[in-house]
Amino acid sequence: MEAERGGVGHFDDAGEPELHISSPVLILAGPSPAVSELTQRLRSLDVKVLHAPNGDTARLLITEDKPQLVVVDARASRRVPDLESVVREMRRHLEDAAALVWFDTDVDFPTVAALCEPVDDHMAARIDVEESLRRLHFLAGRLPERREGERLVVGDLLMDTAARTVQRGEKDIDLSDTEFRLLRLLMRHARTVLPKTEILQQVWEYEFAGQANIVELYISYVRKKIEADMPRMIHTVRGAGYVLRPAETLAEDETQEQGRADGGSAGSTLDGAPESAPQVPGDASRE
Repeated sequence: MEAERGGVGHFDDAGEPELHISSPVLILAGPSPAVSELTQRLRSLDVKVLHAPNGDTARLLITEDKPQLVVVDARASRRVPDLESVVREMRRHLEDAAALVWFDTDVDFPTVAALCEPVDDHMAARIDVEESLRRLHFLAGRLPERREGERLVVGDLLMDTAARTVQRGEKDIDLSDTEFRLLRLLMRHARTVLPKTEILQQVWEYEFAGQANIVELYISYVRKKIEADMPRMIHTVRGAGYVLRPAETLAEDETQEQGRADGGSAGSTLDGAPESAPQVPGDASRE
């Protein structure tokens, strides 16, 4: 049983071992190609990614999301200001957490020891993203077990992924399996614009490859259910994709409100232009 809880006990439908990173991952680093690639790969594994390019952002994310896994870029050209102090503060607030720390090739042991604890792991020289994923996989297996699932909150919208329940305000919302996975993705990356291609990959795993209209169709399904007689949350960003934002943070002008009244929430965009109605097959499991 312990092996199953650890990082090595997760298998795909064919019985092959697969990567499993159960915790949200905080990346404490400045921008770099490695950070961008790691972010993309983690999201493809359905892992929530938190970016902290400075200490203030890191403190906020640690308080709000309490991540168990942290990637720290300690390379001279990429490290955030006052990194050592930020890491010490992070450890005070996160009792059960582990870090993967990236160092330059010529790093000495005192520098490694200053940032790493026994539960941590580190890499030096060329940073390999696939190797980083494997190390995060095993780090996750060393950490105390959390209740399976997570509680996602965006404004007045609440999702419990373990109980598979969704509420907006006091209203219970019934979703099909595909709708649930789509909304979960949008909530995990709230305030982030997600391209159709990324949504297609993560929700359908290329099952509908080349049929991007399926994304528009299911966005309209989810919109109708979570926005019925309520302020909108899902927005279309023309030429970019979709974004979920808390309704109370949106200062919508009269033109947008009139556009929604005339065209319906399923066809609204951030610039007020309607989407074309997709004509693709639905999901047999959708109620």
